[in-house]
Amino acid sequence: MARRRRRKLTDAEMEVPHAIEEEIVDDFDIALHLFLRHCKAKNLSEHTITYYRNELTSFRKLLEEQAVTTNPNRITGKIVKENVIMRMMDEGRKESAINARLRAIRAFFNFLYSEHYISDNPADDFALIRQKKTVIETFTREQVRALLRQPDQTTFTGLRDYTMLLLLFETGVRVKELLGIRVGDIRWEDNMIRIRDPKGYRERLVPFQATVKKQLRKYVKVRGEVDSDLLFITVDNKAMTVRAFQDRMKMYGRRAGIKGVRCSPHTARHTFAKMAVQNGANIFELQKILGHSSLEMVRNYVNLFSSDVATAHKRFSPIEKLSL
Repeated sequence: MARRRRRKLTDAEMEVPHAIEEEIVDDFDIALHLFLRHCKAKNLSEHTITYYRNELTSFRKLLEEQAVTTNPNRITGKIVKENVIMRMMDEGRKESAINARLRAIRAFFNFLYSEHYISDNPADDFALIRQKKTVIETFTREQVRALLRQPDQTTFTGLRDYTMLLLLFETGVRVKELLGIRVGDIRWEDNMIRIRDPKGYRERLVPFQATVKKQLRKYVKVRGEVDSDLLFITVDNKAMTVRAFQDRMKMYGRRAGIKGVRCSPHTARHTFAKMAVQNGANIFELQKILGHSSLEMVRNYVNLFSSDVATAHKRFSPIEKLSL
């Protein structure tokens, strides 16, 4: 015969089992493994996972060097302040480097606490440090013109490099995004290029105008049909590397006599933003074109370079305004 349940539960029956205590993790390497596995399960990019792994491994080594506990359950906010923030400051590390580590530490402990692997969350007791506002380096309009005059367009490499530089200043894409463009990503009918984000899984469309379209058609015709589907390739039909393009851009900068500013793809990205804003770019469209996840960086551009913000890319196209 089945046992009849009492109407009221006893105090012993109502008591919550202490299951959380069985899940407590006292070993840093185990905690790190759990966190990285969680990141993979969330389908974070390999770039992000590598960042977390490197920063958290350095965090553990920093504590070990100072003979401080690495037990996740015994690390406190005070330890992070004294043995990470102050230590890195004493070593002369940049604010951005310190905050990069703190962001990883914060994500790590937030995960451990949410999964009940630690009983207290030290991330509640420390914050990112204030960073000094740095001047955003950009090229002048004359420097852009001088840089674009350097590639020898009678050669394949010169034609390719000129096209790449033109596209950088027209769209502001990151150098890895530029090198990741495939021939099929060009939407000729819409004057758009699909950009594959190497930092994650977002893709976006960026517009280009008549001058760049004409140059792209010229380059694609000279490039011809090859085994690789990447748009920008070497003379051996292999993929261009970031370092190779950075070196070529520096070389063109030296030839153009550009001084006082770093001649790099990232400076071209900042220059696109500056010239676009000055030509009337809309803040939200600029965010979409640049691929920023938030408006924070775009607001910096607007605060620095704009007194009036308008809309369409056709109006603020940096290359069109140069009258090449």
